[in-house]
Amino acid sequence: MKTELSSKAFIIHDPSGQIVSVGRAPVNARGRVEIKTVTKGHSVLEVELDAGQSAMSVTDLHKNHKIDVASKKLVKK
Repeated sequence: MKTELSSKAFIIHDPSGQIVSVGRAPVNARGRVEIKTVTKGHSVLEVELDAGQSAMSVTDLHKNHKIDVASKKLVKK
């Protein structure tokens, strides 16, 4: 049985906006999901994915997107 994922993604990125890691939470996750990074300069951003992005695998999100650091948004490369 495949786990249904929520439309939220948790993205760790470097200061230039390059994605280091992408995580998705299951729809039925209880409680709050908390992501931390210990690498200096890396940040964690929680984003709401649009329908097209939600259909992508985390690998495709990682390869084809980056973070616009100024606006704190996920954008295509």
